[in-house]
Amino acid sequence: MRWAKRALIGAVVLFLVILMAAFSYLKVQSDRSAVLPGPTGPDRVGRSVYVWADQSRMDPFAPNGSTPRELSVWVWYPASPAPGAPTASYWPAEWQRALGEGGGINDLLHTRPALIHPHAVEEASISDSQGRYPLLVFAPGQGLSVADYTTIAEDLASNGYVVAGVNPTYSVDVVLSSGQVVRSASKAENANYGQLASVWGDDMRFAAHQMDSLSAASTGRFSGRLESAGIGFFGHSLGGAAAVQACRHEDRCSGAADLDGRLGGDVLQTGLGKPFLFLGSQSSLSATDGALKTQVRSALRGVPAGQGHVLTVAGAEHYNFTDQGVYFDLVNSAFLGSIDGARALRISSRYLEAFFSSYELGHPDQLLAGPSSAFPEVRAEPA
Repeated sequence: MRWAKRALIGAVVLFLVILMAAFSYLKVQSDRSAVLPGPTGPDRVGRSVYVWADQSRMDPFAPNGSTPRELSVWVWYPASPAPGAPTASYWPAEWQRALGEGGGINDLLHTRPALIHPHAVEEASISDSQGRYPLLVFAPGQGLSVADYTTIAEDLASNGYVVAGVNPTYSVDVVLSSGQVVRSASKAENANYGQLASVWGDDMRFAAHQMDSLSAASTGRFSGRLESAGIGFFGHSLGGAAAVQACRHEDRCSGAADLDGRLGGDVLQTGLGKPFLFLGSQSSLSATDGALKTQVRSALRGVPAGQGHVLTVAGAEHYNFTDQGVYFDLVNSAFLGSIDGARALRISSRYLEAFFSSYELGHPDQLLAGPSSAFPEVRAEPA
């Protein structure tokens, strides 16, 4: 009995030591600040946040079903900040105040937004390096916000694009008018995948039209500064499916890019019929059920010859297309591959730039023509 009692005490002490060591490790990791990879283009970057309500659509995920669909849209753009202007926080101030730190164990599981440092300047003046800028509209993966893709958005903006990122209300916690917090809801989380892709696709088209209105206005930052002839759509995961849906139904769409997302909606029956880029994780098209490969082939129907690009990235997994590859996140680290996080983001932004340069701007980029010595991780897959 005395031996058993000592063994039990020893086991309890060992457990407490392990628990304290784990707590200390998580505390150190989650308290460590992270600077996102810097933009590669010649321009500085600005960021603005808009809240828009689409009066033509009732939100299917709202509790009462009779509320117009309201969206928070973050816009990154080429900028000329005032000398010495501070960079923005990862989350805008209103989001940080409203959502803030969750507290408790949750704050030990990842780097807190307040400790993640981007490069954009809030509300900076738009750059005069070009007269007008092409527009890209973006959607995140389910359960994620556009903040999680800041590195890609900043990089594209620094290379001459205006990037409007749409936060999908009720699928992620958002801050809307007057600081109102709208939490994710099971009604949206459990919705049919095709329905979500269609609703989010309509969100993206609405955001594009709102950006048109800003450009058409007589005053304001974007007055007369956006190219309106063509629009590019891209997204990650479910946002990728939404981007393809948006492009399918938007006459001005110059092309759609899907970052590692399975597809849904009527595009599976009709095909996209426009330039298409699928950039996937290393095993996305080799799954045993082959569902995603079949979906990609369906989307490629009607795509002009030579304008469909199906690529995978060696060493990348699903979350390597987000900022989570460059800061601490214990939960989602299981969805990160062996590739360096910053490298994966650089590949994503560079191939997006090549795609939209080729089909939105009409400046063919040879990166899409075949294997690249600069990016040997990228492999062209048979369509």
